[in-house]
Amino acid sequence: MVLWKLARLIAVTVSVAAAMAGAGATAQKGGQLDPGDSTFKNYALSETASSLHDVENAVNRQWTNATAESLTELLTAVPKEGYARIKSKAVDIELSVPLGWHAIEDNERLAIFNPDRTVRVIVWRVDLEFEGVPDLEKYLVGKTAALRVRYPKVQATSRALPNGSFLGVFNDVPPRAGDKEPRAIFDLLTPNPQNPKRALLMTFGVPASQTDRYLPLLALLERNRKIKWTKDR
Repeated sequence: MVLWKLARLIAVTVSVAAAMAGAGATAQKGGQLDPGDSTFKNYALSETASSLHDVENAVNRQWTNATAESLTELLTAVPKEGYARIKSKAVDIELSVPLGWHAIEDNERLAIFNPDRTVRVIVWRVDLEFEGVPDLEKYLVGKTAALRVRYPKVQATSRALPNGSFLGVFNDVPPRAGDKEPRAIFDLLTPNPQNPKRALLMTFGVPASQTDRYLPLLALLERNRKIKWTKDR
């Protein structure tokens, strides 16, 4: 699947050690994700929501033409504030995204990215029993170990946030096809309040040199989302 390929490009997971420096000081005010003074207008690339609903858009056609991927449902657009609200059936989530960005989903994942795909977000559901781990912390530990087997120089840490979520940050992740520099990868794991063995994972990947600029966007995405929870998701 195309989205799965995009997910693999993003890599996986997060760590807070790197986020505590530079942009991390803004994005983790008080130990939690905080956008500081940033708003969606800082990241908007258009004054309309056409990139989110136009099936003839060149980027959208590349991902949806003759594949299982489709555009998400556009709920509303707020040009004055630089964002639109979308709904993903695959992940059962509503959230705000910057105008001019793209949102594609398949049967299991939601992908959000800017036109040149340098900033990529994958949202999906996690089944801890299927992954063979007892809790979210161990899930991140396992991902860290797996990533370091492939890339020993990757720097990784993780920690619990005050709201019960877990954040991991991976630095110096080697660039994949299409990337021009190493990546910083952030995993935000939010537990299902109805089932401790289920969670929502938001993987946020940016060029390492652009971490300061884009990390507040992760806080904006978290703050403005509405997740539908059930016991089996």
